[in-house]
Amino acid sequence: MPKTPPPPAPKKANRSKTPVKPAPLKKFTYTPITISGHDVRLMKRDGPRHPLVPARDPHYCFREDLLREIAWSLWPHDGGQPMAVALVGQKGSGKTSLIEQVAAHCNIPVWRINLNSGTTVRYLKGRTGAKDGSTHEILGPVPLAMEAGGILLLDEVSGGTPPVNLSLFPVLEPTGAVFLEEGDPPRYVRRHPDFRICVTDNTIGADQAETRFLYQGTNLMNAALLDRVDTTLQVPYLDPEAERRTVEARVGMPKDKKLRQIMQLNIEGMVRVAGHARETPDIGGGFSHRMLVSWARRVCAGRMAASGRVTRQGRVSEIVSAAHPAFLTKMPSPEDREAILEIIQRVFGASE
Repeated sequence: MPKTPPPPAPKKANRSKTPVKPAPLKKFTYTPITISGHDVRLMKRDGPRHPLVPARDPHYCFREDLLREIAWSLWPHDGGQPMAVALVGQKGSGKTSLIEQVAAHCNIPVWRINLNSGTTVRYLKGRTGAKDGSTHEILGPVPLAMEAGGILLLDEVSGGTPPVNLSLFPVLEPTGAVFLEEGDPPRYVRRHPDFRICVTDNTIGADQAETRFLYQGTNLMNAALLDRVDTTLQVPYLDPEAERRTVEARVGMPKDKKLRQIMQLNIEGMVRVAGHARETPDIGGGFSHRMLVSWARRVCAGRMAASGRVTRQGRVSEIVSAAHPAFLTKMPSPEDREAILEIIQRVFGASE
């Protein structure tokens, strides 16, 4: 019986023998701008809008002191090197949105990465892929941002593993060289002169010892990594008046004048609840701006019946009822939930 011939061996994937010469880095021009109401000079990139430029939030509330530090770090007016920026603050205080809204006004693309235990160096830098019997490089967000002259935004940097944080050292340095081992061919990333890097976290610096256990999955920050960040900004919650205006702008306020006044008073009370919760050390879950907006939105929207009729009266019972799905149910402990309920009762009085 004749022997069956073995199947043909698969073609080996070969790297390109003649590397393609990379295109030159694109040069950009800029126009000085200001954001209404703030005496701070920013630089807006001329030209069409990149797909990764964030959308503008018309209700975002800029704070001039933070805006000035961001402008100084990204476009230093002393002629020196731009600086890496770290934004530190409690959840929902506006760290990420501050960078995104600056980028939105300045027409600068943002490569945003949420660091966690699953983030790898290979994901950040890139890897080798196969297509049509040959290999090619698939760039990660770090070289993409570096070569495009965008902003690399690393969210929750303490969530990264030690190998990932170590790999960020040259990225944070103004003239640091990042080597792509799996490049085609292996090469150093070309750093665009307009490349900028920002990081955010809840637990950087002196606050780590007291607050890092509120955010599971975070690690103690590497001191050498922090040393490569030249600007560290504390991002607090908005002051009560600014937060009230922002919440009102984000929710659908009723058109009826009397009901609108009731809802305005309710939102003022909700802001007071949030402030008291933030000042109470025994409440470990915190009270973010997102939680406040979700709560106010539910109260202002009211309840819709099957007929489509909307009922909203702004009663205390409605306020308490809306608080449960908005934030109370996800509080980390029953004690935190009860503590916030007590604050709500003190501010608004007993439910009808």
